[in-house]
Amino acid sequence: MESYKETTNSMGFEEKFAQRKTIKVLDAELETVDVKPDFLKTETPVLFAPGWGGTPEAYKDPIKTLYEKNRRVLSLAHARKGADEELMDSELKKQYLADELRKALALLSLIDKGDIEKVDAIAHSEGAINTAIAASLHPDKFRNIVFVNPAGLIGPDKFPKLAGRFNLNGIQTFFGAIFGKEELKRNRLQRLTKEVIKYIGQNPARALKESVAISQSEIYAMLEDLHEKGIGIFIINGVGDPVFPMDKMQKILKADKIDGFLSVKGGHNEIISNPEKYAAAADELLENAENKKEKIK
Repeated sequence: MESYKETTNSMGFEEKFAQRKTIKVLDAELETVDVKPDFLKTETPVLFAPGWGGTPEAYKDPIKTLYEKNRRVLSLAHARKGADEELMDSELKKQYLADELRKALALLSLIDKGDIEKVDAIAHSEGAINTAIAASLHPDKFRNIVFVNPAGLIGPDKFPKLAGRFNLNGIQTFFGAIFGKEELKRNRLQRLTKEVIKYIGQNPARALKESVAISQSEIYAMLEDLHEKGIGIFIINGVGDPVFPMDKMQKILKADKIDGFLSVKGGHNEIISNPEKYAAAADELLENAENKKEKIK
């Protein structure tokens, strides 16, 4: 494990998180965050890939948890307009769904514009799909990936069924935001709900296309290939996740094709409502993977 390294920025998390930057991807400008603690446990930052409807604001608490674990964290809000698929490389469009390819290119741009050699990634929900694509396009940019309640790993899916499961999760999130016993968790779920509503409202047609793309995406073959290329592949999934049920996922996954699977209590959005446990678990997986690779050296 690398020794801790001191940085020169003495601002606190809130100030750093508030300093949003924009990057241009194709013809769209995207809002990004890049928070770097005063001491780094590793030079390799974490790329946090949000789920559908997610923004840095929605994931503020898991980002803060990772920051407090002395990790530099980058994330972004995906484009609601522009960055149209017509502008993408025609060959790439033959291999990947346009709505997920657009987001994968955004992740790669975030890495590139941050002048970063390699990242560890944490990808939640739909973020698993575009992260898998991004890593497939540029495996040299990724060291380890933790997929949290990932999309694309339950086998063939259909949009009406996915929409029904999303609606069930939405109802659970809504009731948690209004009637949850713990105020902190209620506030976190309220923030998520607000951001998702805003995300949909900014471009309902694109939101619908993205939802369909999620139902059509299967990423297991990509994960196998990434694993073969030496990228650490880890999965955290909640036993109570109604969106991407764990029993279906376990039928797809093969133990020798991933580096670790962590079954945890909770539903689809636990990394947001309970980051002290779930983002911390992702941090521990990354730390163990790094320690293992250091020993091999």
